[in-house]
Amino acid sequence: MFKPQKRSPALVKKDIIAFLDACCGQVDPKPGKYSCGMKHRTALVLATSYRDVPRATPLEFFHDGLTLYVFGEPGGKIANIKRNQRVAAAVYQQPLDHRKLQKSLQIFGTAELITLRSDLRLFKAKAKKWNLYSVLDRFLEAELGGKSPSAAEFKALQEKILGAITLIKITPDHIILREYRQDFSMPKYEWKNLVASA
Repeated sequence: MFKPQKRSPALVKKDIIAFLDACCGQVDPKPGKYSCGMKHRTALVLATSYRDVPRATPLEFFHDGLTLYVFGEPGGKIANIKRNQRVAAAVYQQPLDHRKLQKSLQIFGTAELITLRSDLRLFKAKAKKWNLYSVLDRFLEAELGGKSPSAAEFKALQEKILGAITLIKITPDHIILREYRQDFSMPKYEWKNLVASA
């Protein structure tokens, strides 16, 4: 049976970021006919709550270091975060395969809602970085069904959709990295934001 070794907080953080790199959505460098412009990989399950009513939503996610970002449409998760910014999230490799080492994350933190109106610069920078404009273009082309609006009309439609989307920024204060090993041991390693805990 595997005996977990002590890992420094810096090494745990490095392992968490490597796992996020391996799981998060990516820009598709060569999108084909049936590509939306993204390479979809492992989903994040975001848990929100309000008045003791929990809600869990699977979502595409991106990250900068330990900070997670999700583009969300209007709905229950946004309404919950407006009332309660404390969230939890999970990312795990599926299907579980006992022949190889696999990992999962439990993330606890605070969510911030960013829109075109609240922080235009940050919203547009993240939308550009993670190819949201190309993804929207593909969806709009399908939605328009062969109609050819002018460039100005197309841009107006794009901006209308972007105006309805919220960028959810999740700043973690505690992350649990669990490893599922071939010998059925499941060591866990924790990272805590000591500044947030103080």
